[in-house]
Amino acid sequence: MSNSKLRCKSISRLSNVAEQFMIQDSRCGPEASVMVLLQVCLDTLEAYKDEYKSVKKNGEMSQEQVYRIYESAYVYYKIVHNLVLNRIPNLTEFHQIKRRSNASDKKLMELYNMLVKSLLYDEKISSVKTFIKEHSFDPEEVVNNKGLNNGGFVSANALEHLLKFDDSHTLLVDVRQRSEFEKMHIKANNVICIEPISFKSSYTDLELEKKSMITSPNAEIDIFKKRHEFTFIILYTDGSKENIRHDFYIQQEMVLLELLLTRSFSKPLHKDVKILILEAGISSWKFHGGSCTSNERALGSPENGAIYLNGNTSGLKLQQLSKLTPSISSSMDSSMKGMMRSMSQDPNNGGLNLPMQQCLHNSANLTNLSPSLSPPQLPLGSPTLSHHPDMKFANYPTTPKLSERDSASGSSNGNAGSGVHALSNVSPINSRAVTPSHRTVTLSKPPSILMSRSASNGSGTNQPLSKSSSQQLPVLPQLPTRSSSLQSSLTQTKQYDLDFTVGLENMGNSCYINCIIQCLLGTHELTNIFLNNSYERHINLNSKLGSKGVLAKHFARLVHQMHQNAAFKKTDKVKAVRPYEFKIACGSINSLFRESGQQDSQEFCQFLLDGLHEDLNQCGGNPPLKELSEQAEKMRERLSMRIASSIEWERYLTRDFSVIVDLFQGQYASRLTCKVCNHTSTTYQPFSILAAPVPHAKSCYLVDCFKEFTKVEELEKDEEWSCPYCKKKQPSTKKLTITRLPRNLIIHLKRFDNMLNKNNVLVNYPFFLDLTPFWANDFDGKLPPGVTEELPSRGQVAPFKYKLYAVASHSGSLYGGHYTAYVDKGLNKGWYYFDDTGYRPMRTPTECITSNAYVLFYHRVYGV
Repeated sequence: MSNSKLRCKSISRLSNVAEQFMIQDSRCGPEASVMVLLQVCLDTLEAYKDEYKSVKKNGEMSQEQVYRIYESAYVYYKIVHNLVLNRIPNLTEFHQIKRRSNASDKKLMELYNMLVKSLLYDEKISSVKTFIKEHSFDPEEVVNNKGLNNGGFVSANALEHLLKFDDSHTLLVDVRQRSEFEKMHIKANNVICIEPISFKSSYTDLELEKKSMITSPNAEIDIFKKRHEFTFIILYTDGSKENIRHDFYIQQEMVLLELLLTRSFSKPLHKDVKILILEAGISSWKFHGGSCTSNERALGSPENGAIYLNGNTSGLKLQQLSKLTPSISSSMDSSMKGMMRSMSQDPNNGGLNLPMQQCLHNSANLTNLSPSLSPPQLPLGSPTLSHHPDMKFANYPTTPKLSERDSASGSSNGNAGSGVHALSNVSPINSRAVTPSHRTVTLSKPPSILMSRSASNGSGTNQPLSKSSSQQLPVLPQLPTRSSSLQSSLTQTKQYDLDFTVGLENMGNSCYINCIIQCLLGTHELTNIFLNNSYERHINLNSKLGSKGVLAKHFARLVHQMHQNAAFKKTDKVKAVRPYEFKIACGSINSLFRESGQQDSQEFCQFLLDGLHEDLNQCGGNPPLKELSEQAEKMRERLSMRIASSIEWERYLTRDFSVIVDLFQGQYASRLTCKVCNHTSTTYQPFSILAAPVPHAKSCYLVDCFKEFTKVEELEKDEEWSCPYCKKKQPSTKKLTITRLPRNLIIHLKRFDNMLNKNNVLVNYPFFLDLTPFWANDFDGKLPPGVTEELPSRGQVAPFKYKLYAVASHSGSLYGGHYTAYVDKGLNKGWYYFDDTGYRPMRTPTECITSNAYVLFYHRVYGV
């Protein structure tokens, strides 16, 4: 008997055998019903168990018989795996069964869920795969260096060969969420995580290092800095189609491959360096018995992906607010001025190039302006300008903010003749940044940076705040709440009923889209600018990351169609809208939403806000910012978070500036602290959806989720911070702090763990929420050297109180779930429940407080 006959078939060959079996089995044909396929699974599962039991008798069998038993056991397992997790979930009949509630369908779903659990918690398959791996040999899967093509695929066996013989020269890049990476990743000396949501195709290798890895452990950053020294760079992600993010992961893996191959400018890769993709990802690696390790933390830990699931990284331009951009004046020292300048700006003109139609053309109108002017003469928040000869300023494009007074004559809003197209029914809040010298304006007065509205009626003057540490930060006026400002709301939205009710058709698992649309349209400010078409004036065709207005226009059409169907109703139940073209547009921009598979609603919400922002981003064509000098970073670390976060926000606005930023984006700080020398390192990140961990308990309160999000985390041994002061890794902690709270706060309750298990804990979320205790309030009166006035507050003045206005709910599991929504439709209508085409008034005052709550929408209110 030859040696080849004394070997098992490889995992890949056995997987092909399983696929051929299903093709040849008439019971598994294309017309097979769910019931028949489930019966096949049960029969095959029993055969798998019987084969495994035979393994115990291996002392009575020849080696060849033992090999064949292990092979059969694996094939049986793979058949059940393919049918349960791939074939059945894609059947139309299966989705109909999920929606029905009769006894027979419930029994089928119970049977299906039992099979899923059998696969997820099966402990026998690991030993089966390990045995096959140790006793199989497949020559075509073992390749040498010459056989690896740059940009191509490498098999799991080939990767194991590389790690075994050339580990020190092989870099693994895990392209999954940080939480998944921490749970389990390939075991290697050099492995890092670059989250798929943290980069875009326009990035360079330096931007990957400085932006995408800004919250990564220093050890991983240090490894990536040496990327040009490796012989092999292997990218891998989750190649399993049962992962709800499969398509997005694969798409971003290819983006990262292209980026490293063609945009490695900072550290060009040697021509012999090979960048490869692990075929079928970590799923294949585990399937082939590859060695894995973990940096496991408590579920729900902030580091465990809270921010990333929320979509907050700098790679996603989802965040921003409105009011001013920072004054870079003679009152700042040179290091602070450098913080605000672009990396690639022209030293001759000293600034950012804003689109011509978005800048103020008549700079003469800005001379001799004083902060004492009233709103009809000066747009709210417009700063006085520096007369420093080296710095040239111009007004930023206006960003919308709802205001009743803008329904008055257009000439009284301060924009007459300026060339800026202000959104109707919104008030412009001008910002400024460095711009070319031909837009120079000079004033005799020094700049006043921090402005606040002092009058209780909301129309007061802009007043600079002094540096004095004894003076408290300004208090916002007592503005009317949504419920008490009915007359004002009717005045500024008199052409439209923003509380319209209409259903949306389910086009095949599109309930995740429908529920988010209903919730977002509960944001009156957002709905209004798409109904009155004022968004069109702010589409930036030069934005590098936008869709050239495709997404914004299709979203506007959908909003108009929904409003029209509801406005001209002849019966109590109006005709539902079919958002077909809108879904097509979404799929053309992101393939994750192209097919009819079920997707995550909060991920779609993230995508939609991101896409609308990029389409309306007034600074989307600006060059990247200059990296902070070491001196500037140390100086920023000594400042209070209140001031440091403002500096970082102003830097952020020079690249990202839109109505979406104004309405939805906030910011958080991530601080590492060395427990030996107490030195710290802080990074500031924007967010549009705040991912709050849900504690594992019978029930909890929403504030408990925020406590979990902001708690101090002890870093494990292998993730200790490499302290630049101690010059080595030291015991350290990490803490997240909310530094900016948005007008409209979207909270994602993290209910799913990395094993796809759902936490159905009832989170008691209130109708009125006070987040003031969680907002960084450490201002100590200290300002950067040379700065005599504070940075703009942009509404970041306590208290921070919010009113619930929408809830996106998820029932079931990831294998069989459904999304619905609750939305507050104002005083006249009250709360409504939306289930695709169906909708009705809420039956009880607290019906929307449910254990199925998944995404919460809160609007900031005053005087409550």
